[in-house]
Amino acid sequence: MIDSIAERYGMLPSEVLARATTLDLHIVDAALSYRSYQQRKAQGEIADEYTTDELSKMMESFRGN
Repeated sequence: MIDSIAERYGMLPSEVLARATTLDLHIVDAALSYRSYQQRKAQGEIADEYTTDELSKMMESFRGN
């Protein structure tokens, strides 16, 4: 994580250790997770998202209609 933050912000790892906060950790975690998601989706490892009709059917099922 420290290396990722340092690379993203163009800082030395020692600078990151001295200045970073937990917010920085949350941001880099979200960014890396999203990047991984996009790569896996592009490689076909992740199925397409639900259609609007599928979501509507799920909601109806959940509500008991």
